[in-house]
Amino acid sequence: MKNKFLMIAALVVLLFALFLSSCSGSGEEEEINPDNNYSFDMLDISLVVDGIYPNLDISKLTAQSVSKITDETVLSEQFYLNLENIISYDVRSANGKYGVADVAIIRVKEGFANEVMDSLEMRKDDRINEFLNYDVYDSYNIALEGEIYQAGELVIMLLLSEDDKVTAKELIDHYLP
Repeated sequence: MKNKFLMIAALVVLLFALFLSSCSGSGEEEEINPDNNYSFDMLDISLVVDGIYPNLDISKLTAQSVSKITDETVLSEQFYLNLENIISYDVRSANGKYGVADVAIIRVKEGFANEVMDSLEMRKDDRINEFLNYDVYDSYNIALEGEIYQAGELVIMLLLSEDDKVTAKELIDHYLP
């Protein structure tokens, strides 16, 4: 009986020692090798934007009307973007007949963030004016309260409801290097 007790006690001590070494070992490893190898070069902006829309609380019509803007003329004339200042982008815009749910994530070349932000501010103003007399799904207020901000090498425009902006920002922050 005493032998069984000693074996069980030894097993408990061994398991406890393994537990402590694994806890302290992972902490040391994190300090020595922090996960900072991820960069903006590795960021797939389209993957981020693709992840935003399924989590939004928008009408089906609005969601179905969202399209990815890739035409350089549209980006230049409607979003006022100079593509020479941009490394990569994903711009989505809803058809105004069904509301607004616009998201733009743009990786800018060094020194051009303010210019890109100014361009997106003009696009935001266009959307505000678009919904001034035709406000569907509270699009006027959504556009009015839309956010344009910089996060590292990215300039981000979110013309979404307050709750949807929170959701989008959490996802974007998750992917940022």
